[in-house]
Amino acid sequence: SNIKKFMKMSEFLINLDLHGGDLAPISVLEGAKIASKKNSSIRFQLHSTRDIYEKYKKNFSKLFEISNWVESSNYISSDMRPSDALKKNNRDSSMSNAISSLKENKSQIAISAGNTGAMMAYATVYLRTIENISRPAIASLFPSKNHPVCFLDLGANSECSSENLLEFAVMGSTYYQVLYPEVNCKVSLLNIGSEELKGNNLIQETHELMKNDLRINYQGFIEANEITNTKNHVIVTDGFSGNIALKTAEGVSKFITDSLKTSLTSSFYSKVLSLMLKNKFLDFKNSIDPRNYNGGIFIGVNGIVIKSHGNADAHAFANAIEFGVKCIESDLLKKIKDNVSK
Repeated sequence: SNIKKFMKMSEFLINLDLHGGDLAPISVLEGAKIASKKNSSIRFQLHSTRDIYEKYKKNFSKLFEISNWVESSNYISSDMRPSDALKKNNRDSSMSNAISSLKENKSQIAISAGNTGAMMAYATVYLRTIENISRPAIASLFPSKNHPVCFLDLGANSECSSENLLEFAVMGSTYYQVLYPEVNCKVSLLNIGSEELKGNNLIQETHELMKNDLRINYQGFIEANEITNTKNHVIVTDGFSGNIALKTAEGVSKFITDSLKTSLTSSFYSKVLSLMLKNKFLDFKNSIDPRNYNGGIFIGVNGIVIKSHGNADAHAFANAIEFGVKCIESDLLKKIKDNVSK
């Protein structure tokens, strides 16, 4: 009844795991503050142990006042195995409680920057997968020259069948149409070459399946060096390759911005020049900053569960919250269900 009373105030109830991520709980609480300033119809359900609540309730008194706080008996560490996360004594962890809140109410959202494997285990056990989907995937947007690109799977399934990859293509395509309704969404398959005969058996089998599926607008293969400059909107791969591609891109992005910063502050003249061009450099940094695309969605589970980057700061966390609201507003779950049942 407490929740019902609380929910009347708002359409969007966001469950936040205050223990998830390298910079938690500050990054999560600050991010929630930023998001609620931007959108007054958001309310939060904050999940943490009592000692975190006692430690931060004074500094974030206003946020705790407008939120519902749920006490958890413990939290999931970053190195815990998914099978251990599902054990009885961890079912009252902050992450477990955040995700299980979605069981009864599909208009809620759960967000954590914590252990990906544990999140996926809770999401699939508590919420189940959408009918006709054998495995969920992690999907996220990637910065690219022409438009953001939806990339999946980013690490939920290190081994996949061709049927799994086809399901990812259908779900990724639906997800992209929800975010960008005016786009005619084009799908491609990550490969080591763009020629027809390139790739292993899995890639070849998937290619044949995708060519013959009318639910997607399939364009063939794409190589990794084309991800940031493609006409396609969805790129499909298994979680092993997807995670490597993501981490490589994040590393290169950081390397470029750090190197640029070092060279621009190496002498008096370059410091003066960089001051004059400060806004241009900020634009450049934002265009390749993965934080601006924070929030991988567990696509295929029956609920909106969002995995934030482990190193997400407050700005990135606020983006993940906004993104969750967009998924609920656009009725993403229903649209995916409709498309996979065709």
